[in-house]
Amino acid sequence: MNSTRLIVAATAAALALSLGGCWDDGDETLPPVAVPAAVPDSAGASAAAFITYLPTLSATDESSEPLTIGDTFAVPADDTSEPAPVT
Repeated sequence: MNSTRLIVAATAAALALSLGGCWDDGDETLPPVAVPAAVPDSAGASAAAFITYLPTLSATDESSEPLTIGDTFAVPADDTSEPAPVT
């Protein structure tokens, strides 16, 4: 009988301890949702403006949300200038 009581008490204690961390007091505040950044309209004024905008982006930033592009954003074709060298 003593061993049965010990097993029941140990089981009840283990159950109480395991369920003790399941409830939260609800006082935590959620971090604000970041508004996704957008490509500025000035970058679409010309091909040169877009090329000027590209180096301002961080090549090593892998944690930010992707940039949004508006429906009216379009880089105009520039057939008159020489291609810029890729560096």
